[in-house]
Amino acid sequence: MKNNISHVLLFITILLLSACNSPNDEVENKIGPIMYEFQEPTKFPFEVNDVSTEIDIQNPDYLHQFIFYYYNEETTQQVKYILSKELEEPKDNEVSIYNKTEFTLTNGKSAYYEENTTSQSLWWESENGFLARFVYFTNGNRSELGEYKLEAEELVELANQVQ
Repeated sequence: MKNNISHVLLFITILLLSACNSPNDEVENKIGPIMYEFQEPTKFPFEVNDVSTEIDIQNPDYLHQFIFYYYNEETTQQVKYILSKELEEPKDNEVSIYNKTEFTLTNGKSAYYEENTTSQSLWWESENGFLARFVYFTNGNRSELGEYKLEAEELVELANQVQ
């Protein structure tokens, strides 16, 4: 898994550097090279048989966003690990605690749990000014969780792995 993380980090760095230095860019990159290291979870509350990563680089001077997908093709269970950082207006990057249940992570930070019929999520303020969240759902978030609903503590455990 460590080797996969290294490959993902290298891919992220190359992709961001090439996007930021493209001569056809209309947006001027004022912040220079973008390099981050993220921990990924290694234990999941379901079997993961497909992993992918998405990088949002549409406006690197405003938003840095990384999305890691963990998926089970048979059960359609999926966890998205989303890290986002708004550079120009950091107040928009804070965790909303409205209608959420608070948990304390092993590093002492607060995390906020929310659920509805089709998804469950856990939000917290991560390192380097990132807003981090795990979002869990099944069937592309189009059906109720039913038998696949997780315990809130299972999302907290995922968050503890990436601290």
